[in-house]
Amino acid sequence: YRNKAKLNDDIYLTGNIGDSFLGLQILKNKIKVNKKLSNFFIKKYYYPELQTKLTNHLQKYANSSIDISDGLINDLKKMLNKQNLSFQLFENKIPISKQLASLIKSRKLQKKNFISNGDDYQILFTADEKKARIIRNISKIERIKISKIGKIVSDKKSSVMFDEKGKQI
Repeated sequence: YRNKAKLNDDIYLTGNIGDSFLGLQILKNKIKVNKKLSNFFIKKYYYPELQTKLTNHLQKYANSSIDISDGLINDLKKMLNKQNLSFQLFENKIPISKQLASLIKSRKLQKKNFISNGDDYQILFTADEKKARIIRNISKIERIKISKIGKIVSDKKSSVMFDEKGKQI
């Protein structure tokens, strides 16, 4: 991965996260769901969607990037790699599948418990805020879901995630 994140960079994430973790929990018999959901989540664990079509674009437009293998927060910290920068993430901007969203709602679970556990292999990257339009176009052209989930901020602030009401998690 590249690690040259810059102050005020936007933080982006491809695809959805959390499905793979849930697949692993089903395999470990830690959570029970119906057969259709079980198959969906287990498939996400065994066959992650790799976003290889994005590689050439990232070399041109991203300041830093990493794949999500150890969890969103852990990999974001690795990407910043002692650069004296911190981040702000917005939980409601972090993309999850319709299936996971439905399960979280029906069982009154917390999204934060599913979004930073790893094995998602989606791409987390930062880019200058002026590149937002270009990144939206890349997303459309390549048909890859890319979500802006946060911002790189000053080293004087500690890293934080906010819930949908703007409250610090």
